[in-house]
Amino acid sequence: MALKDRIHFLVSPAQVDAFVRENPAAAIFKAGTCHKTNEMFQHVQAQLEAREDVPLGIIRVVEARPASNRVAEMTGVQHESPQLLLFKEGKAVYDRDNWDITPESIAQALEAHFHRVA
Repeated sequence: MALKDRIHFLVSPAQVDAFVRENPAAAIFKAGTCHKTNEMFQHVQAQLEAREDVPLGIIRVVEARPASNRVAEMTGVQHESPQLLLFKEGKAVYDRDNWDITPESIAQALEAHFHRVA
């Protein structure tokens, strides 16, 4: 399944809770209005495209501040944008923001935390 078919736009705290609970492996990308957002999203997209086992939740922070706040509350990770978090069994196992969202960092985290589905 293509990444575009695994994207979920999360706008409420309840949607965040359900997304993390229902997906043993999941990624959440917080998109802000900063000039870095598009470039960092391209890194996320490139790394997740082939990972059919990892759905992607997107939070547009300006429009969905309560959802963004819920992620910060449940993980203890201070909000930044852009920001990428990976979840395994409901727990955040990786977080990076701004220029630290690199293809190498994402690839290493996926390899370390998620077994590839054959």
